[in-house]
Amino acid sequence: MQAGPKSGELTLLLNQLTEQKAQMERLLGRVEDVLRAVNFSGKAGRAALAADGTAQSRKSPLDQVKAVIESTADLREANGNLSAARVARVFGVSLSQLAQWLERTKQALSKTPDADSLQEPLGYFERVARLRMITHGDGEFRKWLRTPHELLDNAPPLELLARREWRTLADYVEDILTGNPG
Repeated sequence: MQAGPKSGELTLLLNQLTEQKAQMERLLGRVEDVLRAVNFSGKAGRAALAADGTAQSRKSPLDQVKAVIESTADLREANGNLSAARVARVFGVSLSQLAQWLERTKQALSKTPDADSLQEPLGYFERVARLRMITHGDGEFRKWLRTPHELLDNAPPLELLARREWRTLADYVEDILTGNPG
């Protein structure tokens, strides 16, 4: 059987897949390293230390992902939806302020703070709130939100939220958490 013109294309695609797989494995390794560092510097890390100060058995990467999910569990209602009221509380802003950022009325947010129509924009706030994994409590997180940051053009993160630059801020936080800022 002779190789046809499609065999070269198939080889090219297989090479691209191999390269992407290697890149993904490197990225996952970096994420695991950061999560491991976060776990041993935050509450989860202190809990993972035995009484004599030695590390207990390591958790699986799935447990580490679970820690990311748990870090923002307080933003969700029992039905699993993000709650505008809970987001406002964690971010230290009024429900009126959050409503303005979301281009909704305070009454609408008060009536159904976990509305399905709010889930996409609140998802950006959840991504930002993951920074609490490395801050020591909500007070330090709120202080971070109000502090100008050089990589954000010397603007405080709350200013970016007010300007609806949610994706930019969420991406910035993910870069911090994966050790890739800048």
